[in-house]
Amino acid sequence: MSHPNDRETKIYVAGLPWITRTEGLISYFERFGEIVYAKVVCDGATQRSKGFGFVTFREVESATRACENPNHTIDGRTVNCKLAYLGARVHNYQPNQYGY
Repeated sequence: MSHPNDRETKIYVAGLPWITRTEGLISYFERFGEIVYAKVVCDGATQRSKGFGFVTFREVESATRACENPNHTIDGRTVNCKLAYLGARVHNYQPNQYGY
């Protein structure tokens, strides 16, 4: 593994089948470019997949290519991928008890 640089870009992959492991994620996404890190996120107690993972590509262009079509089929299941951003937050613009 290398140290992160400003060209490395991470993607988030959601909807993974329970059987998919990190090796399967690498095997699928290596067609888009050089991968420096990949991980299927698992439950700490059971080691069962949580159904999502991350892939970090050496080049921004590789990650962009991988996300051009956001839907891919891995181990027989359609998954969704998108660029991951450090500290990204979901904005929920629904009013709260104070009206904003």
